[in-house]
Amino acid sequence: MKLSRIIIIILISSLAWSQEAEQTNVPCKPLAQMAGHFDRLAKSALRMDTWDWDVHYYDLDFNIDVEAEIVYGMVEVHLVSATDALEHIQLDLSMNMTVDSVYLNGAVFNHASDILSITLDGSYDPGELVAVGIAYHGHPLETGFQAFEFSTQYNAGLIPIISTLSEPYGARTWWPCKDVPTDKADSIRIAITVDDELTAVANGLLTAEIDNGDGTKTWIWEHNYPITTYLVSLAISEYEYWNDTFHFADGDSMPLEYWMYPSYVSTANVDRWNLTANMIEIYNQAYGKYPFFEEKYGMAQFGWGGAMEHQTCSSMGASGENTIAHELAHQWWGDLVTCSNFHHIWINEGFATYSEALYWGAKNGEPAYHAHMQTKDYAYQGSIYRSDTTNVWSIFNYIVYGKGAWTLHMLRHVIGDDNFFETLAEYRNIYKFSHASTEDFQGVAEAVWGQDLEWFFDQWIYGSGMPWYDWWWSTTPLDEFGNSQVTVQVNQVHSSNEPTFKMPIDLAFAGSGNDTTIVIWDSLRTQQFTIQLDFEPTSLQFDPNVWIHKDAVQIAGIIERGLQPGEFHIMEAYPNPFNAEITIPYIVNSHFSGEISIFDLRGAQVYTQRLVHRESGQYSLEWDGRNAAGQALSSGIYIARIHSSGHGSSSQKLSLLK
Repeated sequence: MKLSRIIIIILISSLAWSQEAEQTNVPCKPLAQMAGHFDRLAKSALRMDTWDWDVHYYDLDFNIDVEAEIVYGMVEVHLVSATDALEHIQLDLSMNMTVDSVYLNGAVFNHASDILSITLDGSYDPGELVAVGIAYHGHPLETGFQAFEFSTQYNAGLIPIISTLSEPYGARTWWPCKDVPTDKADSIRIAITVDDELTAVANGLLTAEIDNGDGTKTWIWEHNYPITTYLVSLAISEYEYWNDTFHFADGDSMPLEYWMYPSYVSTANVDRWNLTANMIEIYNQAYGKYPFFEEKYGMAQFGWGGAMEHQTCSSMGASGENTIAHELAHQWWGDLVTCSNFHHIWINEGFATYSEALYWGAKNGEPAYHAHMQTKDYAYQGSIYRSDTTNVWSIFNYIVYGKGAWTLHMLRHVIGDDNFFETLAEYRNIYKFSHASTEDFQGVAEAVWGQDLEWFFDQWIYGSGMPWYDWWWSTTPLDEFGNSQVTVQVNQVHSSNEPTFKMPIDLAFAGSGNDTTIVIWDSLRTQQFTIQLDFEPTSLQFDPNVWIHKDAVQIAGIIERGLQPGEFHIMEAYPNPFNAEITIPYIVNSHFSGEISIFDLRGAQVYTQRLVHRESGQYSLEWDGRNAAGQALSSGIYIARIHSSGHGSSSQKLSLLK
């Protein structure tokens, strides 16, 4: 059994590094792997002093005993008081770590319930600097996606891997910190002492590599940009290293650095990583200059099946071209601008997933952009806004990736290309090196477009579902002035529990050598539009470029059905089976008079309603499973029938489940 498991792991790893096997419609963090990790720390610390002080600088010093799997750490937290008489601070540090001492401006401490409470050596007023040191040791606890892991390279004997992936709440499992996205340190220093045959990679630039003469080396990395705790990383193993130089249009340059396991080095894998330079150029044009251009961009392989956007150096398990593009995009969206909290994780993941489509479009043309968006088109359930942030399953539901990307795609069409990319630029400029929420992004988009967008974000971020459209159209012959009158009816037939969507819909008409696209704004459950054209159209495409996340079905037009005045047709009811309410749509021609009745299987009529419609079109009845007296009916099969004297009846089976 153990051998079989090893073989399976090797096969999965090989697939992850095969370009041909790459799946572009899955998240960069494979959710199935999360089941192996314990999520008891997946919650924000409920501290009282979040806004009482601001982190200025972290100095991290790690001595790692690979064989014993123990981390010995010394961490200095440099902070600025933001309140009167600051005398206490709290840091996140899980209980698997033992605190040996607190020094510098720390007087006494208490470590309980994953919180390190420190009483300072005095009282500090706003603007005053404080430094606290913590010496500690222990075996880091795996939580969330990974946090901190000791492992070995899959197919290369017992070569050690030490790697981190702290999103969302894992930093506290291996170093004491203020583990919230809203307080970024202005800079960090990371010193890593480890066996001298290993290479230690971290954020920023390598400023020293010291041979200690005792079989260990110390690698010192310094990162002089603001960074949140979950983006601090270590990637330690035996690596094959190569580099390149990226030249910016303004004359600046920076190193591109790559660390790959020797057993994975091949022409195909190296060539794929070297696509990064072109990706940076594409994103520079779309989003502005790479944010950390004074340091580097790099990628380091690590022992996990996904990938992670660690600031200035992404950790790569899966390594397809699409994944590389996704993690690089995070340097702008997630790293430069970080979600304020994990309720708004789509601010990170939706933006990076949308960036994949922009990359493919820039590389292979506009059709590739739209084709990539189609790979994200699912009937997502629930809200993009993550109400439950107590576990990674909820936070990183695929809806924040795919539907998050669709939200940006749709916003682009709503406000137009120029306004959309200006919105991204303004959003970046306002919130760079800081954090933002959905409302922050919405505010920027509204300011640029000059119109309210609450309706858009309410239905797509906070609402659920998507519009299900039934639509039909008809046209008149050219009149004496050479014009044709076109009637288009759009019905939103999704559940009444989901929003009535307001969206612009492109209608592409063609006929007699002419074509034109008209944009209608649909915002009602049933809405009819009359459009005058200077040619008689013979075809109509509904949202031809697929700018809306939707389901749309063309139903036969009234004339095409051959219905005469007074005739009708019952359509498919939904949801069916139903529990609380069912919608029974039907289509009629003009001057319709009749009734809709519901019968049980014994033929007894349990409900009826008179129907009178002067205008042709599609209508619907909402039935709540009650009889004419308002009494709830039992589970079972019922028959809905529309009847009109002289024109027969049309029926459909309904299933009520209690």
